[in-house]
Amino acid sequence: MIEKIIASGQTGVAAAALDIAIKLGLAYGGWCREGEPAAEKYRLKRLPGACVSDVVEKAVGAGHGTLYFAEGEKISLRLEATKKIIFRMNKPLLVLNLAREMGFTASRRAAEWITENRIKVLHVDGEADSRPERVASILEATFFLGMMEPGITTPLQAKNQRNRKVERGVAVESIAEAVDHLEKAMSLKDRATIANMAAGELVSLHGSLGEYINRHFDLFAAGSVLLTDCRRRSGRWELPATDAAAVIIRDLWDRLRTTYRLRVVK
Repeated sequence: MIEKIIASGQTGVAAAALDIAIKLGLAYGGWCREGEPAAEKYRLKRLPGACVSDVVEKAVGAGHGTLYFAEGEKISLRLEATKKIIFRMNKPLLVLNLAREMGFTASRRAAEWITENRIKVLHVDGEADSRPERVASILEATFFLGMMEPGITTPLQAKNQRNRKVERGVAVESIAEAVDHLEKAMSLKDRATIANMAAGELVSLHGSLGEYINRHFDLFAAGSVLLTDCRRRSGRWELPATDAAAVIIRDLWDRLRTTYRLRVVK
């Protein structure tokens, strides 16, 4: 989980990162060149005679990893210079492209990367023309995702049976009952992850969560009442059992969105 944010305060991204640290009560700091107005506002340490790369090098060295916000497809000189420093120091780097990344998807990727790399001191940098309001909202959602109890990156795709909270052959007769069971089985992080997906992203759950549903609910049993309810809900009375999980996932998503959505600026 993030405990401290380091940034230079020079770009809109860096200033947004420091503002979020202040808002969330996190430790924060960094370095800047002489004469930078951000020094007083954010209590940054001045580096006499330093150039931009010197400031970046100090920040990269002090952080456990760098989260870089890019804008557009063109790789900037700033990003190239930052990459060289990061690779030389053998530190983790995640680049989020604001032109491609959807708000919550970006937060989810960042939170997973931070957890995987055990980052507590996060260095944040980015392009001067990146949108600071989006950066701030992505960072805030990332922080709250990191605070939630550990979940499984792909919801309910546990590596061993001890992680599965719904037993095989659960007897449910309606979509609502199936959704009740699934919601109780999920960690808070899993619920928030699904709730904040776009509708078009739900297909990515068909192979993991869909398999879980097929395994634990009697969709393939002769005369399955749950399958009949899925057919009724979808309006497809010939709906095969293999497609019924998608109907349940959609209802689960609809329910979770009413409670677990995080506000992320797009």
